[in-house]
Amino acid sequence: MKRVRTVFKPEQLERLEQEFLKQQYMVGTERVDLAATLHLTETQVKVWFQNRRIKWRKQSMEQKKAKLTQFGVIQPATADSTDIKDHEEDTVDVEL
Repeated sequence: MKRVRTVFKPEQLERLEQEFLKQQYMVGTERVDLAATLHLTETQVKVWFQNRRIKWRKQSMEQKKAKLTQFGVIQPATADSTDIKDHEEDTVDVEL
């Protein structure tokens, strides 16, 4: 049986985002209190934070890649090299 996807209210999302800006990990009584305040389960809050951290990491990686591309450290992918670039692991040590 497939689980029903949680649909968050705008007010809940706003508060969750505010808390995420303060700290990326919500644990213990803080998570329990936040869940109670938002009328959500502790599991819903935990999973939301897990998903939000994944989104945050992806955004951070994209921003770093854009900066490196801007400074010429990484060449922008062309249509022909996109498949090859996805499978290559190049390491570049650059301080930003």
